[in-house]
Amino acid sequence: MTVLSNMALNTMSERIAKQQTKPMRLALLLSKPNIDSINEHLITVDTHSVDGFALALLHACEHLSSTSNDMVNIGDRLWIMSGLIAAKNGIHAHAYINGIALSNNQTEAVTLALKHAKRLHAQPQIVALDGCYNFSASSDGNATDDAVTDPANDSRSESAPHVSAPHTNETAQTALTAMVNLVESIASRCIPTQDKANGQYWFSAFHQSRVAALCYPTASGVQAIILTQGRALIAAKPLISTQRLWLPLSAASLAQLHTKLMGLSSQLHSAIDDISLLELIKTSLLDYQTDAPLALVLMAADRRALVQEVSAMMTIIATHQQHDANSHTPIEYKTPVGSCLYSAPLGHNGLSFVYPGVGTVYPNMLSQIGLVFPDLYAELENQGDMQSMLQTDFIYAADKNRAAQMSLSQLAIAGVGASYILTKLLQREFAIEPRFALGYSMGEAAMWASLNVWQTPHCMIAATQNSSIFTRDISGELRCVRQQWQLADDENIVWNSFVTRASIDELAPHLANYPRAYIAIIQGDTCVVAGCENSCKALLKQAGKRGIAANRVTAMHTPAALNISESVRQFYQQPLVENLPSQLQFISAAETQPVVLTSQAIAKSIADTFCHQLNFTQLILNAREQGCRLFVEVGADRQTTTLIDKINAQSSNSVSAMAIAVNAKGGDDVTSLLKCLGQLIAHRVPMSLSPFIRSLDASINTLSQQAALADGSSLICYSETSLEGEPH
Repeated sequence: MTVLSNMALNTMSERIAKQQTKPMRLALLLSKPNIDSINEHLITVDTHSVDGFALALLHACEHLSSTSNDMVNIGDRLWIMSGLIAAKNGIHAHAYINGIALSNNQTEAVTLALKHAKRLHAQPQIVALDGCYNFSASSDGNATDDAVTDPANDSRSESAPHVSAPHTNETAQTALTAMVNLVESIASRCIPTQDKANGQYWFSAFHQSRVAALCYPTASGVQAIILTQGRALIAAKPLISTQRLWLPLSAASLAQLHTKLMGLSSQLHSAIDDISLLELIKTSLLDYQTDAPLALVLMAADRRALVQEVSAMMTIIATHQQHDANSHTPIEYKTPVGSCLYSAPLGHNGLSFVYPGVGTVYPNMLSQIGLVFPDLYAELENQGDMQSMLQTDFIYAADKNRAAQMSLSQLAIAGVGASYILTKLLQREFAIEPRFALGYSMGEAAMWASLNVWQTPHCMIAATQNSSIFTRDISGELRCVRQQWQLADDENIVWNSFVTRASIDELAPHLANYPRAYIAIIQGDTCVVAGCENSCKALLKQAGKRGIAANRVTAMHTPAALNISESVRQFYQQPLVENLPSQLQFISAAETQPVVLTSQAIAKSIADTFCHQLNFTQLILNAREQGCRLFVEVGADRQTTTLIDKINAQSSNSVSAMAIAVNAKGGDDVTSLLKCLGQLIAHRVPMSLSPFIRSLDASINTLSQQAALADGSSLICYSETSLEGEPH
């Protein structure tokens, strides 16, 4: 292609209009397919024209609409072919072009392109380049003109109708790069952003494909291209990498572990590059023995830190062997970065999943999990509406204050959603199966929804969102409180709850003076006081205690909730799956024995927990009596982990127990997960190491490709981790 005249430029809108007269479905590939039956047609991008990329892409569309067996190669960076030809040859696209349009502003261009693509119902992710080809992305899916210069309103356009932006050799390449990056984002299910290191999973509407719009200014106006997802997924973000190292060692004794650490230390000093380091970790994973009596896990952010972790672990074992071997004091060692060793592991038989209650969710929770485990997320998205499940409009909003505006029902849904996803992650990816399950408050509902008991847990999302139980009875208007206090409809209720470091014995003597204040929850060395805000404050003052206001309106666990006990029971009476878990015991705060697995018994246990005072301390002590030892909090943040540790510390039970969190607010999602898995390994909980090995293979492959490229190889092939079915 050569520099085109103004006359040719003026026909761009006509050429695009011609493309809009017929359906468009062009397959986009990030690497050249290995197939000889398709003719490759090279189109170069004219770097001397501001419209170089726009014209190259238009040329590709025109060429493919007039030929039957061709593939277009744009700059050795993007390969395009008819979607039909791709399907006939078994080629899976990373994305598709479905629509194209040209207009004098971005909003209209996107709308016209969506109309051409038959996607007017969609809210696309919009990537826009301005007049100087700077990147901007709309993460809320709304088309705005702020991200792109409107040539019709740009003073530069008035004096020079076909003006080229500065450095035209860069602008055309920038547009091509933006297109390639957008295809990568679609194929990795990552929201388009320049900050790829902190990208977030790109959720799609239930049974709908991901839709994106690429907008860039041309001399004739703003051009918009509509892209939709293909089946091919490119490599996931690594679970283990050179910046996040994790490896287990297993042995029959502490002496053998020490010997293995010495060997590992020597091997680490011999590992000459990143590839050899990751291969060493892979060897360690392959050598790991699930049935070995002891194991330790090493974590570090880089090679040097890993050497230090090895040295510290060797010192701990050597010191124990010299001084504590005869004292029967076990090693319970955990470093801040996650390395750990327990010489008296608690084992698998006491493994318990604990589900937190309402209010644990936080902005951007689990934002990295879907990028590391895209196969799992694709499976879950096919089963239900994950956007609703996680309340993504609030949790992943650009305005972090949106999460603080969530209603009780929205908090409940998102909390259960986080627990559901983390449960499926532990079970399906790592094959970890608990022996017990229990929940804190509404965590009991999350327990039944997550552990393959309820037949249709996804139906609970809309039901919870719309139920008067959550919107008007125990929250909102507080109708159950109004009934309890015998208030008229126009009488105001100012409700609040307070966490206070006090025992029930310290607070109970004052309750009679404040009939509208209640001890809602007993939890270790603290209680939650709820009710009339002024009454709660006065009660705490009289008791000589301070309280931290939760500023959350819920009458759960107070006498007022008893007014809707039957409604709650009916709400949670759900059909059960045919094959119920047989090796798993479910423990409720409302009962002393495991819950019988019938729809009626489950509904009653939830209602009884929901509508009565919650004694979480007693629940944990009862769980320990039934055999729980390892309490793994499966949900957002670590609400119950701290509470359980305090309860265990105060317990007279001589058998060891501990709590572990899968997730922690303020920490990296994946690092928190690895720390949890490391402790489970050290406590000898069986799990699949396949996700680690897959991740290492991908990381080693990427590093090998980068090394080959540095040595002069022309292309890096994108490794596909899986294929995802295409929604409409």
